[in-house]
Amino acid sequence: MSRLALNLSAAASLLALGAAPAFGQLAGGAAEVDRSLNFVSAGAAYLPDYTGSDDYRVIPFGAVRWQIGDIVTRSDGPGLAVDLYRNGSVTAGVFGRWAAGRNDVDDAVVSLLPEIDNSIIAGGFVDVMLAENFLTGFDRFAVNLRIGADILGRFEGAAWTGSATYTTALSRTSLFVLSASVSGFSDNYADTLFSIDAAGATASGLQAFQAEGGVQDIGLTSILTVGVGGEWNVSGILGVSQLQGDFADSPIVAVRGSETQVFTGVALGRRF
Repeated sequence: MSRLALNLSAAASLLALGAAPAFGQLAGGAAEVDRSLNFVSAGAAYLPDYTGSDDYRVIPFGAVRWQIGDIVTRSDGPGLAVDLYRNGSVTAGVFGRWAAGRNDVDDAVVSLLPEIDNSIIAGGFVDVMLAENFLTGFDRFAVNLRIGADILGRFEGAAWTGSATYTTALSRTSLFVLSASVSGFSDNYADTLFSIDAAGATASGLQAFQAEGGVQDIGLTSILTVGVGGEWNVSGILGVSQLQGDFADSPIVAVRGSETQVFTGVALGRRF
């Protein structure tokens, strides 16, 4: 389920924007501004079985944000990020997230290839708020850069993601988030998850393939969060991404899967 790490990283990170009480910050109102920024949400996501798969599965999904003093800890996909530095519009910190390999897949042919163990990608990030209150008076635009590496040596590679996110309050109790992203991985990661060696080709019947790293995909994710009474809200998420380069050309994707990856989810959240 290696697509899990990528999709949930984007979706849960955005859900942290959508489920947090940004209504007051964006839409104004003294009663709203005083509300806590801490929250938790839980639900379910529907996403590809592995990166490039055209088989889908349902899994648990959620997000959390908790602040103690000046330190903010929040969900980062299947993992956590900690904001360690803030100066005006710039926030920086560290993250660690689970990175799925490829195991227990539904596809009968891909399952004949060697299984790949899960790992953990850890590194640092920088968020920059570029503009606020520029279209609706209650919106903001930010960019993010995240760079990490596999710390368990399963992929022995590096990963990076860049994104641009627009957030706007539609009302005092509803929020809309739209984010465009591009992600990439090193040669070692691409080779581990997308190459097919001679033994794998013989076992699966797929053509041997040597994958190289670079841009893995370009994606677009949207979130709508609506208050449903008191501190409760519901968030719906829809995202699509397009695999690129060798990631799309690998027979694992081109023959047995799809270069177009879609994911969706819904979560119920509560502020504290």
